[in-house]
Amino acid sequence: MTSSLFFSLFGVFLPIHLTQETQPTTNWVSIVIGILLILGFIGLLIWLYSTKKLQQWFQAGTQSGKWKIQDMQLGGEARKIDKVKAAQIEELGRKAWQSRVSDPSYAQAWADIEAVETQIDRIKEHSRTLQDNLNRVSSERENLTLDFDNQIAQLDLQRKDTESKLKQAQSALHQLETDIDSLASQKSSLQREIKATRTDLINTEGSDEPDRQDILSNLNARLDGLVSQLLEVSNDEPELAGRIPSYQSEVLSLNARITEISDQARRLEGEKSQELEPLNLQVDALEKQLRTKSEEIKDLENKMEPMIKSLGYLVDTARPSSEVLQESYNLLDATYQKLANTTQERTGIDAKLEGLDKAASRNFYLLILLGVIVLVLGILLIAGIL
Repeated sequence: MTSSLFFSLFGVFLPIHLTQETQPTTNWVSIVIGILLILGFIGLLIWLYSTKKLQQWFQAGTQSGKWKIQDMQLGGEARKIDKVKAAQIEELGRKAWQSRVSDPSYAQAWADIEAVETQIDRIKEHSRTLQDNLNRVSSERENLTLDFDNQIAQLDLQRKDTESKLKQAQSALHQLETDIDSLASQKSSLQREIKATRTDLINTEGSDEPDRQDILSNLNARLDGLVSQLLEVSNDEPELAGRIPSYQSEVLSLNARITEISDQARRLEGEKSQELEPLNLQVDALEKQLRTKSEEIKDLENKMEPMIKSLGYLVDTARPSSEVLQESYNLLDATYQKLANTTQERTGIDAKLEGLDKAASRNFYLLILLGVIVLVLGILLIAGIL
């Protein structure tokens, strides 16, 4: 059989033309070998069955597997119970500490926790003092800020009111200058018309027109009207021009007032920053100290937590009398009982496994492995894959 298998494997690596020539023979050899392997394994099973070994191995193997599965399940259950027990013991420690249930047997552990708690209380007291100082300085800063902001807001209102008055004064000044320019233009126009009318009078006096007297009369009347208008305009112009300095003075005064208000606002902003700076520094320093103290408290609490949890094991061992802790004791006793029962069951399974025919159990699983290998090889040989 080994020789045939060797030649079958060797044929895979032969050149293609040689493989094609020997392919039918190789296929028959592989099929025969595969059938012989399967028949040989079946024969082995028949022989083992006839000698009662197959039944013995089967019983030992299946029983061993069943007990090992049960042992694994019980092991998982025991781990869960252990976790429950650990949580209950830690809770017992917390209850004992919160209820101040002490006992001489764990006096040192108790004193260590108290020392950490004293440190925490001292730091908390210092933190409260820092917080009071922070609240005081923050209040001073807020009041100072509010006072300066109110002053600056008042100046801002004054500035806006002054700017509004300045716009009105500038508008009035502009209107006055416009009116004066209009009078000057009107005056020039009247002067031109008077000059033209006088020229017409001179020309008419030297003419021979039959209605010369009527024309002269009309021209004289027109001239009188123009002269009257010119006198009126000439009288109005100085009056309007005399009002310009007062308007200009008001505009200059309002501009100066706006500049003054802006300077006051900038000065107040500078004073505000100057007076707030030490308060801001104090606030920053106090907040930093508070953060540091908070971190110290957190570190001590993190240090204290496992100490309290560990206290639970000492309390569970000492079992000091306490109504507060009695419920926790009862829960732990129930957990211990479950754990003991699980351990007892596992011990019984271990004893059964020790008393089992280990060789028979091992042979059963080896037989299964052998059967799988033989079936796989046989199928592959019959199919011509090998």
